[in-house]
Amino acid sequence: MNFNDIYKNKIKFIDDYIKNYLESRYPEVSPVLLDSMKYSVLNGGKRLRSILCIEICKMLDGDINKALPFAAGIEFIHAYSLVHDDLPAMDNSDYRRGQLSCHKKFGEAFGILCGDALLNSAYEIMANNCTTQYQIKAMQCIAKCAGAHGMIDGQIIDLSIADTGIYDEKQFIKLIELKTANLIKAAVVSGVLIAEGSEDTLNEMESFAYNLGLAFQIRDDFEDVTEDDKKISDSPNFVSYFGSDIARKMLNQYYGNSINILKKYKTSQFLCGLLCYLFE
Repeated sequence: MNFNDIYKNKIKFIDDYIKNYLESRYPEVSPVLLDSMKYSVLNGGKRLRSILCIEICKMLDGDINKALPFAAGIEFIHAYSLVHDDLPAMDNSDYRRGQLSCHKKFGEAFGILCGDALLNSAYEIMANNCTTQYQIKAMQCIAKCAGAHGMIDGQIIDLSIADTGIYDEKQFIKLIELKTANLIKAAVVSGVLIAEGSEDTLNEMESFAYNLGLAFQIRDDFEDVTEDDKKISDSPNFVSYFGSDIARKMLNQYYGNSINILKKYKTSQFLCGLLCYLFE
């Protein structure tokens, strides 16, 4: 079986788990709410964050069944953030991954409520599966990275930049660290904690997550360059701020740092393959 098939199977494994959880946990809620939740979280994402959580745990000889609820929780949080990002008060986007955004399909009020439901579902599924202090710490890490100390503050900075059009390099990097890298950090660190990894391993994996988070954002920013005219998006990103040449050097540096950390672990073959698939 080649890498693409293995990767697709892992995505299907997570999607099936999420679908079964939602349908079994919320059979009596309003159908439109359940439909909007499933629509928003099962819409063809790369599942990078949930796969990181599970595979980091597996790499460190942890039990992936214990990691699964946290991986799903992270996907719920990521999905809620995208649903709310697309709202008229935020990015005002009509489409997400080639299909209508949640609020365009179900209405703005349902978009808000769907995001709220997904966020609460994230903490419900994690709290119901916390049996050790390590798992509690994992949930605390996820909450911090997704909350006011992380992703939400990043969104505040993003809105400020969009409103004023004024930002410097320090503020821009902080935006990426908070809005993108923090949820990747949550996935990686929670995987380490659930596997009960050492303090040294935790520190090394935090460095891995930081480098991967910035590399992943630069990769996405290059995709903002349209294929037909090669014009760079007007929104603030690495390519528009630093230029293509410097941005690509930064991408190679952050990607190189992350892959070099992974290669220290004998059982990191799939994760190394995943990074090569995403970046090369």
